[in-house]
Amino acid sequence: MASIIDAFEESFHDNHALTKFIIFAIPVYYCVDLYSKNDDAFWFVSALVFILLFGFMLKCTSNVRNGKNYVMPSFNIFSMFWSGIKGLVAIGPILAILSWLAAAACNFLNKYFTEPDSMTVWRIIVWGLFISFMMTGYLCYAKNFKISDAYNLKTIADSCVDVFAGVLFMIPQVLIVNAIIAGPITYLIWLFFGIPHPIAVFFWSMCLIFNLALVGHYLAQIDYEAIAGDDKKNETI
Repeated sequence: MASIIDAFEESFHDNHALTKFIIFAIPVYYCVDLYSKNDDAFWFVSALVFILLFGFMLKCTSNVRNGKNYVMPSFNIFSMFWSGIKGLVAIGPILAILSWLAAAACNFLNKYFTEPDSMTVWRIIVWGLFISFMMTGYLCYAKNFKISDAYNLKTIADSCVDVFAGVLFMIPQVLIVNAIIAGPITYLIWLFFGIPHPIAVFFWSMCLIFNLALVGHYLAQIDYEAIAGDDKKNETI
């Protein structure tokens, strides 16, 4: 069973973990600073940072899934940026298609369920189903970085329910970890410096990097449990 404790320990004690948290938090902090100043460069810079961080999380998932003895990628920003671009090219179309289908399905159901509460339930069910497809596509791609793997419909159909259940179980655990770790430090920053404060913003930026590594690790565990079993069965057959 996927363990948030293993994900936490291996991410936090990874090679040069603290240094990487600090270095990769710098572009995030810069984006927040641009936003606070209403700088026109914010959207362009944030797009670049998003690609960089997406590549970072993909690398974390891939490293753990393939049994590497480290979680986070190296300091090679260009490699991460390329991984982010390739990942968006690979997964972007299926995300766009599934999002459009989910919205279309909700609009269709809206014609038959006029009561707001009922429609809210159906909307959650529909989006949950399609998000499970998206997450499974992400995991299929992250294993070997093959674009074709992201569109393996049989694997996605067979594993999406287990992946979605794993993600649902992951969310409260990640929130608890953040409450335990980030909560007290944020409280101390508030006492001594107040919020918002540059120190608080930079600390939260570091927390974001840590969370990407944590989630990437946990998703790799879900991949191994939910998808690898099907691969092994196919190899046996």
